[in-house]
Amino acid sequence: MNQAADTADILCEFFEVAIHNILYVRKLYPASIFTAKKKFGVPVYQCIHPHVNDYIGNSLKAVSFYLKKNDLKRLFVCIHTQNHLFEKYVFEVLATKNIVDSDPLLVEFEKSLRSLMLNLFTSEQYVDELPEDTTFSVRLQTTAHSSLELDQNPSFEDFPWVEIKQKANKVENADIIPVYTVESDVINFQLYIEKSNY
Repeated sequence: MNQAADTADILCEFFEVAIHNILYVRKLYPASIFTAKKKFGVPVYQCIHPHVNDYIGNSLKAVSFYLKKNDLKRLFVCIHTQNHLFEKYVFEVLATKNIVDSDPLLVEFEKSLRSLMLNLFTSEQYVDELPEDTTFSVRLQTTAHSSLELDQNPSFEDFPWVEIKQKANKVENADIIPVYTVESDVINFQLYIEKSNY
């Protein structure tokens, strides 16, 4: 396995945990379809619904594809109804290095992710209650070239990605809520929430 693949796998594992916990914190599904476990030294929640897990898993295949090419700019977890985008959890990837070489035991990396997960849980106090018909989607910002490569890759035929206009991905009258910034020898990225004043 090459270094880019190692780093992509570790980051995708983190993104998977983060997405599940955003769904849990925002109460998009009943608490009964989540199971508690421990990850990065903190209690986290994982959805056990197969359709939700399939969607997240297929989304993360594309995330891994872009990370290996160093072309992932932002990952968005969007909370919306059919007509209104309420919130965007924005994971902005500023820089990555080989995690395994820089931090072979993942001590610093896990410490950063532990802090980020704890901040994610406390961020609930800054957002509003959501309507009952709210759902979520995972959206990615990449480069035009790598997006074309993914479209032509047969591995993604069963889960096609659709390009959306920038306006459709914009939270109207948004407040920005900083959640956490990871600045380490391994990775620089930040998580913030764009919240609509609805």
